[in-house]
Amino acid sequence: MYKKALIRLLLIAFINFTAGCSSFHSVSISEYKQVEEEEGKPIEIYVKTKANQWYHFTNSNFYIENDTLYGKGELLLNDEEEIINTKIALSDIESMGVKGTNWITSSYLGIGIFFTLLGVIAIIWIFSKILSN
Repeated sequence: MYKKALIRLLLIAFINFTAGCSSFHSVSISEYKQVEEEEGKPIEIYVKTKANQWYHFTNSNFYIENDTLYGKGELLLNDEEEIINTKIALSDIESMGVKGTNWITSSYLGIGIFFTLLGVIAIIWIFSKILSN
């Protein structure tokens, strides 16, 4: 019984560590260019234009050339509409959402979950030994 619980505990900690604590954060165009230079091109981005339209580009189906964002993605409305060959001038972009992963937080959270659940299992084991005597 305890072996199964320990395996489940390790599995939960491992999944948390590999999935990471990820979030989308809004960046300006200059910040995006800095992120792209330092961390590489993101797999997906959200773009908000000054006309309050939201676009979602995935699988690196986008690129910036000169002063324009080109790509294949979705225009996010009530129904997601796939758009091909989108051109958005950088001057029309209000912000971009870039996915970021915080591996430090993820590691601490995974380790914390592991030791918390390990402590719970130890307490249950100790009480079961006490009650069985």
